[in-house]
Amino acid sequence: MGETQEPTVRKFVVRTPGKLILTGEHAVVYGKLALAASVDLTTEMYLTLHTDRHGSSSFVVYLEDLKFDCSLPLADLQTSNAGNAPNLDLELLDKLKSLIATRVPADTNHTVQMSLLALCFLYCSIVGNSDASFEIRVKSTIPIGAGLGSSAAFSVGSSAVFHLLHYLLSSQGVFVPDLDVINSWAFQCEKMFHATPSGIDNAVCTYGGAVKYKKAVIGSISIPEARILLVNTGVGRQTKLLVEAVRQKRNDFTAIMDPILDSIDQISCKMAEIVQLPPDSSFSAIQELLSMNHWLLASMGVSHPSLDEIHRLARAHGQAGKLTGAGGGGLAYVWLNPNCSDDQVNALQHQLTLGNFTCWPTRLGVKGVHIEDLNDD
Repeated sequence: MGETQEPTVRKFVVRTPGKLILTGEHAVVYGKLALAASVDLTTEMYLTLHTDRHGSSSFVVYLEDLKFDCSLPLADLQTSNAGNAPNLDLELLDKLKSLIATRVPADTNHTVQMSLLALCFLYCSIVGNSDASFEIRVKSTIPIGAGLGSSAAFSVGSSAVFHLLHYLLSSQGVFVPDLDVINSWAFQCEKMFHATPSGIDNAVCTYGGAVKYKKAVIGSISIPEARILLVNTGVGRQTKLLVEAVRQKRNDFTAIMDPILDSIDQISCKMAEIVQLPPDSSFSAIQELLSMNHWLLASMGVSHPSLDEIHRLARAHGQAGKLTGAGGGGLAYVWLNPNCSDDQVNALQHQLTLGNFTCWPTRLGVKGVHIEDLNDD
């Protein structure tokens, strides 16, 4: 009998969760602890690798949610940069920006351009050279610009895809992802999207569970999955203006604001302990801590009547509600009592809908980035 031939087409999917800030918004700017967790909204990246090597090799990108696709000859992306420690090579970025400018129309959506730049950057930095064509198809249930980690999930998933691709082109056997390395390269991509990211978003998307952040990521913790409702107020907000307003208020009323910030810090510290406990025994404390954090943020001027109403409805139905992110509108979340029935959840969702809020159920504390081999039977 002859040797078993390697398949000429190999397919994988990389799934990466979104993120939600649980506690510590705004206070984290002043060196206080913030706690964030993964949510079961997902960015999926489908990698198809063609190993027959016939003809000129290419890299095809499909950004399904952005309704964009393009093909890039890999000869244009050959580089000697691969293998370096994670860093944002500005010379390489300038070269790639020029290349992309010749391949996509000038009026192409900025998010599309940045996504394509991130993919090309990671290919050059991690893979460098390939004779095999491949395709990456991206789709996501994480809304863009909602504070749920859409760019971080994209960055982490892209980093994982190219580390997988590099392994497939150079090794045999089962790929075992190095999450620390994946996270480090994803952080470089986040710098493209946000200039000075904290690192908390990509850490949550990489490791899953919950992540503690205090001037830097100081640890990740595994937590029992919990049911939550994400609630969109439909009210626009400008994060930069809200952060500046808090800064001004602290400058004007330092002796009052600093104890508030310290209290939020202590709430985050306590939450980091409690969320690791069995859900049945921890919900009452979670409800109180989230309520305190919400009203402390409100006292700082970053809530909104719509956010306060979501908190009120959550409490009235025996649940725990709180604004998340910058505040001033945007999103809130409702942490559901693990013992509440579907009828109780439906009743709350109905009341939220009557208030012209959009809500969708999801899970908190899900696992981080993971890879599925679609070639397996």
